[in-house]
Amino acid sequence: MAQAPRPGPGGDDYTGEAEVTVDGVTFRPGESVRLRAGLDGTAHDGMLAGRRATIERILIDYDDAVHLAVTVDDDPGQELMREMGRYLFFKPHEVEPR
Repeated sequence: MAQAPRPGPGGDDYTGEAEVTVDGVTFRPGESVRLRAGLDGTAHDGMLAGRRATIERILIDYDDAVHLAVTVDDDPGQELMREMGRYLFFKPHEVEPR
């Protein structure tokens, strides 16, 4: 998985994956997904189920778990969240590609 610098708040470079493939599905920043609540999700995840979101960053932790940082498309604060680098995090099995 290739890492590419992504501009962050204040012009800092944040690294994230350019793309990642999980269970045969490839995810890329900028792509649209539909959120769904997983069995291990929170009540907040359930409230967002069915909403469209944009993948902003893809992160892989020390245990090689993939985390998709997203902003919700119909959130009036989406641009502000993007500018501040504030994202919601979902695992690949908690989203459906659009």
